[in-house]
Amino acid sequence: MSDRNPRLGLTQRVTVIEEYGERRDCLDQAWTTLLEEWGYQPIPLPNTVADVDGYLDSLDLDGVILTSGNDLSHLDDAAVPAPERDEFESAVLDWALEKSIPALGVCRGLELMNHYFGGSLTPVEDHVATTHEVTFTDSVEEHSTALPFPAQMMVNSYHDYGIVPEDVAQPLDVLGTAPDGSVECLSHPDEPLLGIMWHPERETPSSDTDQQLFEYLFRGDTR
Repeated sequence: MSDRNPRLGLTQRVTVIEEYGERRDCLDQAWTTLLEEWGYQPIPLPNTVADVDGYLDSLDLDGVILTSGNDLSHLDDAAVPAPERDEFESAVLDWALEKSIPALGVCRGLELMNHYFGGSLTPVEDHVATTHEVTFTDSVEEHSTALPFPAQMMVNSYHDYGIVPEDVAQPLDVLGTAPDGSVECLSHPDEPLLGIMWHPERETPSSDTDQQLFEYLFRGDTR
């Protein structure tokens, strides 16, 4: 990596503006504020580029973040489904795995990662607009490079679907769980892929643990 700040591509939610007949790609401005504060260059990624690999190659990215918003479109009662986003983010993961580019999934991004590898989702209760504790497992200490998680931490929560342990995709390791047993953190044992269910961009002030997590994944020796 050069002396420049790492360039992180961020996927975007799809918002439907019916009065204008538009499907808009949108990104919470809090992501820009947070990433610039931490010394990264945020690069928003559009959902409908034709040549995903060529486009991503041209951006010289050091990592990608699969952000929140939109239920996965295969769900029966998906809120604002965006199949074009599902397709794009799956292609982003294909590209990241091929290039060994670090990828972080946040909330929906974690769900997409689990679905990508063959896992499934389950409705959960009491996880919307609240906070709760996450307990991290022994797998954190067993990871090839020590992850910067404490034994427990408080996190925000904004999701109505979750992942129960039996629905975790086979290649992925469970690193953290909520009090109800649902999964809050997953990692790939052999690739620089990590998913978290909480939102670093929605914390004010920002979390030291989240910043250390970004340092580990996007500046560490994981590539």
